[in-house]
Amino acid sequence: MKRVLVTGATGFIGNHLVHRLHADGCEVRCLVRSIARGERLQQLGTKLVPGDITDPDSLRAAVADVDVVFHLAGLTKALHARQFWQANEEGTSNIAAASAAVTRPPVLVYVSSLAAAGPCIDGRPRTERDGAAPVSHYGRSKRGGELAAAVYARQLPVTVVRPPIVLGPGDRDGLDLFRTIAIWNLHMVPGRSDALYSVIHAADLAAALVAAANRGRRLNPDDEQAGTYFVAADELVTYSELGTMVARSLGKSKFRIVRSPNAGVWTIATVNQLFSQLRRKPHFLAWDKARDATAGGWACSDRALRQDTGFAPARTLQQRLDETVAWYRAEGWLPPKR
Repeated sequence: MKRVLVTGATGFIGNHLVHRLHADGCEVRCLVRSIARGERLQQLGTKLVPGDITDPDSLRAAVADVDVVFHLAGLTKALHARQFWQANEEGTSNIAAASAAVTRPPVLVYVSSLAAAGPCIDGRPRTERDGAAPVSHYGRSKRGGELAAAVYARQLPVTVVRPPIVLGPGDRDGLDLFRTIAIWNLHMVPGRSDALYSVIHAADLAAALVAAANRGRRLNPDDEQAGTYFVAADELVTYSELGTMVARSLGKSKFRIVRSPNAGVWTIATVNQLFSQLRRKPHFLAWDKARDATAGGWACSDRALRQDTGFAPARTLQQRLDETVAWYRAEGWLPPKR
């Protein structure tokens, strides 16, 4: 793997992946809608290619002469459901079609989501053999992206990676988890049960994506399980335990866990939804996210990825949370340690 294209490179996970690829000595090309937004990536030696996954004509030059396409671009929040589908399903179809059309098709690694598979089944972590059962518009659109990529599986090598909750430096959506504990000494837990969750640090996810590109299996129309992988940290935790680990990273010996019934989650989501519509700016915890938050646990097993590629997280989850807190504080996103 020498020449790679990354879509969604200016996002949280994309930024970590680009740094990892440069560290591995790759020639990195990034599809960006705005050259200005990619200036920091350009400083690393990244080549910026103007384009948009919703514009098929803009993708031809981007995918030419690359060995791997890492497709991360998409939406995690939107004002309307159709926006999810346009970005996550149609955009993936466009990038897969463009990749399949070149003389030497690259490996396409599509970054999907655990939301595309659905929550835990009877309290146990999901595996690749479980049928997909997404519960939100976001999850269904990411599953649509998987199916769109699979259409081209006979024309180019495709691997799908489904991460769970992703945390790490640069993550604004996950910042509230840390801020409420740091500032208010509170940890909000959705639901009344201690359901299990999987988590992955963005740097470990980047390593997993590289491993999947180099050594992973590819989608096979004759084998539904081949070429699709979950990825996760070693530890499975309840949301209460995750809050306790974050508090430990923050140096908090005392904090309060507040369990919110599903009705409370929906009330908060409704308020956020109304403000989103008024401001014309989507909020992360709105109605669609509430569908996922109230569906039970979100845990997965990444045994298949580890067996096929040799992937393993570089550090423990607690160490990764420590690193994330240190970065947030250094950047002024969290108050300094007292």
